[in-house]
Amino acid sequence: MRPLPLGLLCAALVAGSVLLDNPLSLAACALVATGLLAASPPPRGAYVWFAAGSALLVFLVNPFVGVQGLTPIWTGPQIPILDTEITQEELAFGAAAAMRLIGSSFAIAAFVRLADGDRVLAAVARVAPRSAMIAALASRLLPTLERDAAGLALAARARAARLDRRRPAAALAAPLVGLSLERSLSLAEAMEARGYGSGPRTRAPSGRLPGWERVLLVLAAGLAGVVAVAAPADSYRYYDLLGDPFTPAGIATAGAILALGAGAVATVRHIGRRE
Repeated sequence: MRPLPLGLLCAALVAGSVLLDNPLSLAACALVATGLLAASPPPRGAYVWFAAGSALLVFLVNPFVGVQGLTPIWTGPQIPILDTEITQEELAFGAAAAMRLIGSSFAIAAFVRLADGDRVLAAVARVAPRSAMIAALASRLLPTLERDAAGLALAARARAARLDRRRPAAALAAPLVGLSLERSLSLAEAMEARGYGSGPRTRAPSGRLPGWERVLLVLAAGLAGVVAVAAPADSYRYYDLLGDPFTPAGIATAGAILALGAGAVATVRHIGRRE
């Protein structure tokens, strides 16, 4: 998938998770980001475990490090370092922080899983061509290095080498480094033969966005507009007493995020089925 519409959508979700304060708006951003990650191809487990574990840790730790709130729920023994009085406001603030983490982490993970890596590097190359070249080489050469290592290990096992021991396994490092250096020299010669660095760079025409990706771009722009308009007014009081989240502005913002986000997730699923 092209990075422009998807990047705008994920950036809007990250901005909403960071800038908005109302719990309804934060929950809407987290739900849309979760649906977007669910619509992305696997593997997704590492992203889910990292984000969910970090959010749960923040939610559990916040009541014991915060000393604010006027509605106590539980009071524990006196410990000099920790605040053992848990208040309703501390739990609400911890839940909001957890939703911020989930919304932003899932949105970034969805962009990583859905965006075409070659197109992302091509877009970065227009701004930082050398950095994009290094990233492209790393993304291409690391799998090749893994295949070389697997081949060397297979050949060593065929010669009865005990790779479970440190010394025989370390002996494979020298031929692996030699293979990688030889491949890097061949790559440098190929780049020189193709005139890299000898003149102005040319680019292949990218073409217009397909129809469904234009729909996704419109929905992403609408979501970004909602976040930009609502961010200055979407305030919520967590301390010392909780405010009322069910304000007209909060309900309207959350509803708009959910509606536009649901349309974007459905569009991403449709594009994925067509591809």
